[in-house]
Amino acid sequence: MKKSHYEKQVLGYPICIDLQPLGKDLLVQITGGCAPHIGSISVGYWEKGRSHLKTILLPEHRDDIVGDEFAKTLSEHLHIAVTVICGIHYEAPGKDGLAEIVACTERLLQDILTETK
Repeated sequence: MKKSHYEKQVLGYPICIDLQPLGKDLLVQITGGCAPHIGSISVGYWEKGRSHLKTILLPEHRDDIVGDEFAKTLSEHLHIAVTVICGIHYEAPGKDGLAEIVACTERLLQDILTETK
């Protein structure tokens, strides 16, 4: 695996994903919206034939929804440890806006999975 960058626009702001191999493991940084930040850290790791997940979530954040999905899915797909730092912020996107943001991250994850077969 090589260092790579993925980006899509949603609700007028980019969502960016950067992959950085660390030996056989992978560091994933997911940022976006009007105020990129660190909201959660999710670690997925492959052990004894299955993926395990550990999460740190900062108070009043929900970034684990995206971070956990990336960590678990990529660790299952690649059979390695994957650490995801996630921070996406939009001002009052509403229920439909949140659905668009999550759908955008799901499309980005599918792009990554397709390229890392």
